[in-house]
Amino acid sequence: MSRLVVVSYAINGRGMGHLTRQLAILRWVRRIGQALDRKVECWVLTSSEADTLARREGFPSLKIPSKAMFRDAQMEPARYLRVARSWVLNAVAGLGPDLLLVDTFPGGSFGEMTAVLELARRRVLVARAVKPEFEHQAGYQALLPLYGRVIVPDETDVGPILLRGRGEVFSREEARTRLGVTRRCVYVSLGGGGDPAAGQVLPELVARLRKDWDVIVGAGPLYTGPEIRGAGVVWMDRYVPTELFAGLDAAVSAGGYNSFHELMHHGVPTVFLPQARIADDQHLRVQTAGAAGAGRVARTLDEVVSMLEDPGSSQAARELVPLNGAKKAALAALEGLIPASELAEVDALLDDRYVRVLDRVGPELLALCGGVDGAERFLALCDAHGVVDEGPSLLNALDRKFPAAHGDQLLSAAEVLFPVWARFDDWMGAVSLLRAVPTQRSYAIAEFARDMAAWLASQEDLFDALRDFTRLEGRGRKPVAAVLSQLS
Repeated sequence: MSRLVVVSYAINGRGMGHLTRQLAILRWVRRIGQALDRKVECWVLTSSEADTLARREGFPSLKIPSKAMFRDAQMEPARYLRVARSWVLNAVAGLGPDLLLVDTFPGGSFGEMTAVLELARRRVLVARAVKPEFEHQAGYQALLPLYGRVIVPDETDVGPILLRGRGEVFSREEARTRLGVTRRCVYVSLGGGGDPAAGQVLPELVARLRKDWDVIVGAGPLYTGPEIRGAGVVWMDRYVPTELFAGLDAAVSAGGYNSFHELMHHGVPTVFLPQARIADDQHLRVQTAGAAGAGRVARTLDEVVSMLEDPGSSQAARELVPLNGAKKAALAALEGLIPASELAEVDALLDDRYVRVLDRVGPELLALCGGVDGAERFLALCDAHGVVDEGPSLLNALDRKFPAAHGDQLLSAAEVLFPVWARFDDWMGAVSLLRAVPTQRSYAIAEFARDMAAWLASQEDLFDALRDFTRLEGRGRKPVAAVLSQLS
């Protein structure tokens, strides 16, 4: 299997939008590789202080301190630039990417990308909208031709690039249980937390809202102000997973690209407090939510409290941002590296149902189950008996012990054995018992499942059962069928 190396370059300032957007694309790049049985190696280079988000999504990250961190350490800007430029160049050269994904700034955040671009076979820029005065700069425009593809997230055929789509979130009931809320619930965030006013504004908002709301605080990775905890407040230091957004009734948020589109896509009516940014026009962006009836735009904290009583329509928010363009962005990024026919095939294959199963069981188990139908059958079995991590281990063990069995036979055997094992509430004991069974060439898996279930019906402890089995089986001295017959 050939290997495709993808390096994502996500340099953040006061937020984590670049990193989040890149991870959204990488998740789909990984799915495409899995579906096509291609080995895809994804790396993240970032200065975001939310780099643990990459780990949460299963991607290795190489991190350099952010500009804010260097300022806090009182290091000279020139020193940071020298260190950062050499670090980026050496990291990319060492990884040798087939695909280099760069977010928003074609030259990087300090001109470091000019010497790096030639190190990648294919170069793709994700060009999030920036202020016109920034976009029209000669230096910005001059670098665009160096990229093989420029993906504009706001284009009609792509859509905003989001970390989670609507099919990947918890139900409202499950989300509220995980958040630990009982009253109406408001999410409060000022982006990455690095805004100078965040240390004053965020605690003040929490103090004003906690009387009438359960307040979920996404302080952000750069937040260094006071923390407010206690009754009615759930304080999250870094970020609030978007899969919990269904549990929210409203939000108070800055108007950053990712925050805005995530909240609208998931139907959370929001009171926006736009922040001034060098290249990003948050004020212009949030006005669209107000015009659509999906949110409100506040100028003061007093307005926030009153506007939350009528923050907008959830349906209007969903209609304002109906699509998640991460999949299309990933397909576009891979053009020229994977044949167009294969990309078209995988585009059709990766529907919501397939992705939901793939993300949960992985490509190997999906193949072992014989496809989506079998995998859903297996997941239903695991859910019915409360087995999570050990379920795949047990099915894989059955496959190793009975190499002649195919997907349907494996699943049928599991449907006989799982209810029996569940009675002991010792799933690792079940794994150990299966590991003690030698590989079977002539003993049919259906007969094995029937015989083992009959024997275990009379047992009280799997540890004792394992001891009795290994004593009689004697490392292959006695056939397993005869052992189970004698034990029964």
